[in-house]
Amino acid sequence: MRLTRGRPAGLPTPPPLPLALALAGTLASAACAASAPPASTPPSRIGSVSELVLPFDSYKPTPAQRALLGRAHGMLVGRCMAENGLDVSPPTEDATAATADPGNARRYGVVDTAAARRHGYHLDRPSSRGSSAAWAAGLPKPARLRLYGTAADRGCLDRASLALDRGSRKADWAWLALQDSLTLDQAAKRPAVAAAEERWRSCMTQEGYAYPDPEAAIADRRWNLDGQKVTEEEKRTATADAMCKWASGLVSTWYTADAELQRAVVRDNPERFARLRDNLLDRLGRAAQVLGGRRG
Repeated sequence: MRLTRGRPAGLPTPPPLPLALALAGTLASAACAASAPPASTPPSRIGSVSELVLPFDSYKPTPAQRALLGRAHGMLVGRCMAENGLDVSPPTEDATAATADPGNARRYGVVDTAAARRHGYHLDRPSSRGSSAAWAAGLPKPARLRLYGTAADRGCLDRASLALDRGSRKADWAWLALQDSLTLDQAAKRPAVAAAEERWRSCMTQEGYAYPDPEAAIADRRWNLDGQKVTEEEKRTATADAMCKWASGLVSTWYTADAELQRAVVRDNPERFARLRDNLLDRLGRAAQVLGGRRG
């Protein structure tokens, strides 16, 4: 049972072109979130999406922190391009993009029934108009070359990332991404989770859907998840899927196993997690300096 693809959300490796998002929250609140200790023993029964808080979350940047880092990165990209005689303005996303991240609401598939009724299996994404990819594609060739660089000469994207990371304590974010994926998969193999999945399957059958597992439901070829259109049938199916996940206990059982595994990883790797926390706080501090007008 594998419902997430690729790199788990929430880790701070920047995308190809971080966007200059609206600054949401202060550095002080960001520091508190980054340095908070992992959650204690989770409740035995999870009753809402808001309760899906995992131990690793204390070490990942929040949406507001990613907005801060993205805005600083965009400013540094603009400076770098200007220093090379290129007057460009990287696009900014709507401020709602900072809060559009589903977080753990999609970690176990679609579990937010209200979102399923509105969007089916589609993510509720802000408009992609003016996206970084479209903006970069529209730049003249010399500007794109300076933006992306070459193997021998780093482009402004890489230079901006390095500037934010300069002086920070080294941390292995790729390792955290791997552990994030592993605990999800390992938890799915627990007998209690497998039993809950069987109850989910029975619930879906009663609702008129014959899917062998949740991944088969979301992977149904009738849903074009790369497109914007959401059919009424997709909404009905996703809603039944989410409701059955709660009714069967699949959400709470899977989450509880996942959280238990993550707590063990945090307990066994204190130095790694200390480095992750310190690295994030260092970069947040540098981002604040950049946004405050200090050149770093």
